Amino acid sequence: MKKITPIIFLISISIITIIAHQLTQKPIQKISITRIWADENGESHFGTKEIEIHDCGNIGSVSNLIPGKGVMFRKTPANYNYSWHTAPRKQFIVNLDAAVEIKVSDGGIQTINPGEVFFVEDTWGKGHFSKSVEDKERMSLFIPTED
Repeated sequence: MKKITPIIFLISISIITIIAHQLTQKPIQKISITRIWADENGESHFGTKEIEIHDCGNIGSVSNLIPGKGVMFRKTPANYNYSWHTAPRKQFIVNLDAAVEIKVSDGGIQTINPGEVFFVEDTWGKGHFSKSVEDKERMSLFIPTED
């Protein structure tokens, strides 16, 4: 009968441990946020950006850290009506207290409500059009990403 060498034994235990860990892990969840992007012809579209979140027990579920470049706050006047423009950089935007209506160049229109997060990455092309909803002043938070 052949002897099992210590290295083969350790490798076997490691593989069994990894498999057992994967079998007991809770499934990864995803959150979806609105995304504005441009295709290869510069046409802007709405889409969905999915972000994986992992169960962290009593504190809930958390995503991996998304590297950023800082945070900016913006106060938009009630009569905000910004014609076609591209995003100055890839960034998350969080509406804090009012909605914004956005139109993309393929004709789609969406209202992003207070408390909602969206991601803009149409940094070139035809861009998007945005305006206030119900003539309300809006506070928003911009979180530029490194990518």
